[in-house]
Amino acid sequence: MRRMMWVPALLLLCACPSDKKTAPPAVAQDTTPADLSAVQTAMPAAAPDTFKPPVFQKPGVSMKIPNAPPELLEVVQREQAFSKFCYQEFGEKADPSLQGGVAMVVTVNGEGVSDAKVRADSWTSKAGKQVNGCLNEKATRAWKIPADAVKPGQYVVQLAFRPT
Repeated sequence: MRRMMWVPALLLLCACPSDKKTAPPAVAQDTTPADLSAVQTAMPAAAPDTFKPPVFQKPGVSMKIPNAPPELLEVVQREQAFSKFCYQEFGEKADPSLQGGVAMVVTVNGEGVSDAKVRADSWTSKAGKQVNGCLNEKATRAWKIPADAVKPGQYVVQLAFRPT
């Protein structure tokens, strides 16, 4: 009976692969220098370059939008607290050295400012993009002008920001 117990153990030992690994045989490598300039290829000739980069125009740059009239600039100056808030909360907190400016296109209709969006900017870091978002969100509500105080149309308002 004891002999019968040794048979499975012996079979198990014979069936297991050994832990010894043999290294693969070394492959001979040719390390002599060769001049590859004389090698002939079967590649076809290169096709002519037909790529033309797309021409992008920044909105507001190609269009002739006049600068804001004095009545609109007066409202922008009077309500500068919201633009300072946007700069300090979304720009300066992320990058204390952030400075730059924006050009906003303001749309005025018979009832006042109907839209105001940043169309161009010159920030010194990516933190300025967050300031742009805040300005886009709050400018239309902050800049209240009396009805018919400014002729309806689009105007450019430029704002500059720098650390205090």
